[in-house]
Amino acid sequence: MSFENKERSKWKQAEVKKANVTNNETSYHSKPVATENIIINRSRDESGSYQHSVRQHRGHKRRHHRNRHRNGRLAAAKLRVERAATARPERLWDFGVIPYEIESNFSGDHRALFKQAMRHWENYTCIKFVERTAEHPNYIVFTERPCGCCSFVGKRGNGPQAISIGKNCDKFGIVVHELGHVVGFWHEHTRPDRDNHVSIVTANIMTGQEYNFNKLSEDEVNSLGLSYDFDSIMHYARNTFSKSTYLDTILPQEDESKNRPEIGQRIRLSKGDIAQTNLLYRCPTGCGKTMQEPSDMLISPNYPKSAPSAEGEHCEWRITATHGERIALNITDLDIYESEGCENDFLEIRDGYWPKSPLLGRFCGINKIPDVIMSTGYRMLVVYKSSQNQHNKRGFKGSYEALCGGDIFKEEGTLQSPNYPEDYRPNKECIWKITVPEKYQVALKFQSFEIENHDSCVYDYLEVRDGFQPTSPLLGKFCGYKIPDDIRSTTNQMLVKFVSDSSVQKAGFSATFIKEFDECSEKGHGCQHECINTLGGYRCECHIGFELHSDGKKCEDACGGIIEQSNGTIVSPSFPDLYPPNKNCIWEIVAPPQYKITFNFTHFDLEGNNQDCEYDSVEVKSKVAENEFHKHGVYCGPRNPPLITSLTNSLRIEFNTDNSVQKSGFAAVFFTDKDECAVNNGGCQHTCKNTIGSYTCSCHNGFVLHENKHDCKEGSCTHHIQSASGEITSPNYPEPYPGRKDCAWLFTTTPGHRIKLVFTEFELEPHQECAYDHIVVYDGATNENTTLGRFCGSKLPHPLLASSNKLYMIFKSDASVQRKGFKATHTTGKGCELTKFYRFVLVCGGRLMALPTEEHLYSHAKYGDTDYDKKEDCDWVIEAPENKRVKISFLTFQIEHEQDCGYDYVEVFDGYDDSATLLKRFCGNNLPPEFLSSGESLLLRFHSDDTIHSKGFSVSYIALDANEEEQVIEKPHKPQRTWAQRSHAAWRNHRRHRHFWH
Repeated sequence: MSFENKERSKWKQAEVKKANVTNNETSYHSKPVATENIIINRSRDESGSYQHSVRQHRGHKRRHHRNRHRNGRLAAAKLRVERAATARPERLWDFGVIPYEIESNFSGDHRALFKQAMRHWENYTCIKFVERTAEHPNYIVFTERPCGCCSFVGKRGNGPQAISIGKNCDKFGIVVHELGHVVGFWHEHTRPDRDNHVSIVTANIMTGQEYNFNKLSEDEVNSLGLSYDFDSIMHYARNTFSKSTYLDTILPQEDESKNRPEIGQRIRLSKGDIAQTNLLYRCPTGCGKTMQEPSDMLISPNYPKSAPSAEGEHCEWRITATHGERIALNITDLDIYESEGCENDFLEIRDGYWPKSPLLGRFCGINKIPDVIMSTGYRMLVVYKSSQNQHNKRGFKGSYEALCGGDIFKEEGTLQSPNYPEDYRPNKECIWKITVPEKYQVALKFQSFEIENHDSCVYDYLEVRDGFQPTSPLLGKFCGYKIPDDIRSTTNQMLVKFVSDSSVQKAGFSATFIKEFDECSEKGHGCQHECINTLGGYRCECHIGFELHSDGKKCEDACGGIIEQSNGTIVSPSFPDLYPPNKNCIWEIVAPPQYKITFNFTHFDLEGNNQDCEYDSVEVKSKVAENEFHKHGVYCGPRNPPLITSLTNSLRIEFNTDNSVQKSGFAAVFFTDKDECAVNNGGCQHTCKNTIGSYTCSCHNGFVLHENKHDCKEGSCTHHIQSASGEITSPNYPEPYPGRKDCAWLFTTTPGHRIKLVFTEFELEPHQECAYDHIVVYDGATNENTTLGRFCGSKLPHPLLASSNKLYMIFKSDASVQRKGFKATHTTGKGCELTKFYRFVLVCGGRLMALPTEEHLYSHAKYGDTDYDKKEDCDWVIEAPENKRVKISFLTFQIEHEQDCGYDYVEVFDGYDDSATLLKRFCGNNLPPEFLSSGESLLLRFHSDDTIHSKGFSVSYIALDANEEEQVIEKPHKPQRTWAQRSHAAWRNHRRHRHFWH
């Protein structure tokens, strides 16, 4: 099924028959055959990449084969050599030009990724991916559909066709693979002669996925004289759709050296992919090429003495820059056989990417060419043709340069940094002067932005001015990583300047500009209450207590409104019945000055049950200034939100519903109360906190409340902290700490986890040896443990990480100089982080010593209270004393279930690192068996991905004598992995685990 068919069944009258989707792990290709549809399923191989499978619509019958599909490679057969490329000429793209559109829901990073993948195809072939215009009726659409990673194969031929890049598909190699289907290729392993090259291990294929390994029939593939390509980016991996990660479903046959070729790479086009594409699209390969550098040379074959073959020569240089650049071509020497109209031998230059682009000139003779030929856009096509008449003539020689900046007279267009989406070039200065028609303004909207960061943007930057002069009003100067807001000029002119220095380069920027008109400045906009101008249009809005009529302009009474009562009730529309869909209600409660508002939900039941509350929600925020709010929270689900007290005398409640599920809604009561703390701090020496009908005083850290309930006096300075995270401060912070203080903090967290201490503010009396006021941090529970550091002065200490679940800190001040003190946060570590030595260390997990008494560890710091977090990577090395062994027992176990435990899992290794034998990998809810190490250590590894999470696990561990207990441990399944699997595993370790023990 195509993406259009799944959405509106638009193509039901088309010649392609549709198939039904049964789960979201399927994707679709339309075969380069007029009467068939194919379904492509995704499966994670060991590398984590998604693979695709192909099958025909069930029930379809063919003349010679039934229910067969194909994927492509080049192979040598006895009678003919075949590759799984389309054999239907009507499925090839005209002139190798593939127009595309990208749906607006994709981010700037996604757009850059798609551009990189398309440039990769362009760089090695004569394929051209171009932005779709009206002259291209057939084009591809980058979209995201439930099928995941999917596309049609070849040109469909009746308008737009899908290339879906869904979740987990947005990787460079996967996009290049999907574009291979667009170009016209099938998966390699389904070609008719595949049995000469690979063996299909049917017993290892997941039940129901066997059809993905069917062969294609010979009448559907083209024979282009190329051999089977194990290295093709279109080939499945060895374990695709495998019942287990380490089981092969496709086994390459041994070569002469008894080695099995590697398959399934998703890194780049293979030599076979490139050769096949150039043959399929008849690309000129003897001379010419795609040129993407900022400058380069162009030279005819055998220059300066031509020697064309009997067939003559046909060369094609496809020069591509980036949006906002133009190409300057300088032919420095020309000697081509001259004929009338330069009919047979010539140098032809076109202002674009294909033979239909405007002709900039056709040249022959001797040096009959202008000094510089300039394109109007960022592409140029240079074609050289010669015959036997060209013998002994020089040919031509020239060079080009991509020039950024210039005057632009267009109603809309795109600007990009030089070399986008790759890193921009050093020492560039690009100045664009954009002019749109009179009575319009220029609007600039950024899709992606990444320029070397600096507080004042003094190195690399983008500057936008409201006019063409260097002194024109500055609309903004930008650098860093935050995408700038939309920018609008006040006239029909805008200057955009990009500057890079000689050092750091980044990915740059991509932006679009359009002519903009302020429709709200005209009387005919029709908005009853407020008109809001937007880029390319406008919208109407209503005052609080009103909602927009269906005509989009009038306002009518609605839920919400401004409330000035001292107390009252607010309920959702139709309460206690189901609230209506597509509602937006805003209540604003306004109390007298120096009063605050207390808001309490008495009933709450809304669709949704997560932090995002992306469906139905209630948002509560205090109005702290005009158009400035403090958000208390966004709420959904079945639980009552907490009691809320406003920060000011104004509280806003906004209720939103979507068009699907409705619930009973909410009811809430509110009342106003005078804020006694607003005047003279309520008489409190330190902190005043307003309460309903009264107020309370409290004291800074290190002080206790006096008997008069207002003043503060010094108190005990010993703290035992057992929370997973929090904040500590020096006594009396942020005021100067008192003299003669002796304070201690003992931090304790969940066994099996490590404490991290990060100072965010630090100002103590300085001394070279920190002999006066100072902090000392110890790696353990007392001051007898290893010292992690002694600190004073104003330099911020580096983050401190305990090796276990205990950390001890002391603070001492003398009788003389006092400073502001310190503020620090303590957390229980998760994942891994980069140290100042540029190595990655785990901040959860750690080294644990097994003793004769039983100890425990837990999957996460808040085990029992919350589920474990996403993206956890924890290693626990459990070591026993000499001549002892480690025994571990799982007491509880609840981990996300998946057949191969490829998402969340626990692994046990019989040693201190992952080079030791892997005893087992676990997931799901079944309690794993006990394990007894063969030596003095075991490694316990826990990993969670970025989606589903669960309750976690708890483990007990103990040291046993080497001969005290014998445990029969299931032998690990550890087959020999392929090169591709090993390289994928190495990549995964670099990207996701990247850590070393110290």
